[in-house]
Amino acid sequence: MSEGFDLKELAQVARDKSPEGRSRMFALLARLFWRRGAIMKPKEKIMLAEILRLLRPRTLAEKRMELAYEMAGSTLAEPELLKVFAEDEIEIASPVLFSGNRLEPSDLVSIIESKGAAHAATIATRKGPTIAVVDALARLEDPEILRRLLADPEAPFSIPALSSAALVAMTDVPLQRLLAERRELPESIAEDMMIWADADVCETLNARFLFDAMVASAQQPVYGQKAEALPEAPPPAPTEENGEIELTPASMISALRAGNLALFQAQVAHLANLRMGLVRKLMNENGGDSIAFIARAIGLRRDEFAQIYLLVRRLRTKGGIGAADLGQALDFFDRTEAAQASSIIARWRRESAREALTESEDAGPVTTEEAVPAQDAPQPTEPIA
Repeated sequence: MSEGFDLKELAQVARDKSPEGRSRMFALLARLFWRRGAIMKPKEKIMLAEILRLLRPRTLAEKRMELAYEMAGSTLAEPELLKVFAEDEIEIASPVLFSGNRLEPSDLVSIIESKGAAHAATIATRKGPTIAVVDALARLEDPEILRRLLADPEAPFSIPALSSAALVAMTDVPLQRLLAERRELPESIAEDMMIWADADVCETLNARFLFDAMVASAQQPVYGQKAEALPEAPPPAPTEENGEIELTPASMISALRAGNLALFQAQVAHLANLRMGLVRKLMNENGGDSIAFIARAIGLRRDEFAQIYLLVRRLRTKGGIGAADLGQALDFFDRTEAAQASSIIARWRRESAREALTESEDAGPVTTEEAVPAQDAPQPTEPIA
């Protein structure tokens, strides 16, 4: 850094188009930016950063890594220069993303949105993240990142970030525990958690928010003055003597957690008395209305429906879903009466049976009696000697 900038050397390396030559040119320009960035005009900084981005893919990774470690924690390096390295491969970007430097929160948010989970996980380890950065990290709905952030008392959480964390926590008990301890957790999210959270987490929330306990079923208490009592869960189906899996909400959720969508669909078809083909079609719709109808008809609780909806969507889309999607599905579930759902399921059952009968008649085999009357049937001939 103390070495002067040599224009002759720059002109010489500019003629060398090899990876080594481009790496030397990249290093010369990066150090020029490092030393003189404070006196450069904004347009000059932007232009030099773009030149470095153009050179970057033509340089050697180990040379860029040396520079990244050299300037990672520098308080002199301009944000535009640091961002060139922060956008690089994660091995090169890590020291710049981890260290305390002049990267702006807006720069970090841009990197999170453009580079994804690997870069975001390193940004989550930075000290003193801003609320904008935490919001961007929470939107990724990555359990590991959320666990790290929730365990950091200095990480400020907004209501949207807490909602994203709660959505992921529905199937992640350690995340539920961390979420329950956050000082920013509002009563509204805590009360909603009482419906589906682990029993120990519910006790923690109840002690913190002083919810009134109301036993809604023999299996799980529900807390909160605004919460309505949930319907009694149907008794579990008896286990078959031949060792078949007992059909219960727990077995359905277990199948989905194991990634076995076919087994889940088979259990739904059996419990709802629907054809397997119809169940497959119903599972393909994104809104969750069909799943809500079936859940209401077979007596699932609200938390069981929520878990099933989340797991089915994640298996089908191979990605996360928004809090708004789950909210709409739960709202539809709440507005659907069990009698209404049973009536709709019965209609589906009748229509499905008619379709099956039609298919059977269209594809049914023609018997010998239908094809040729007995009296007109050809008689066997004598063998020719």
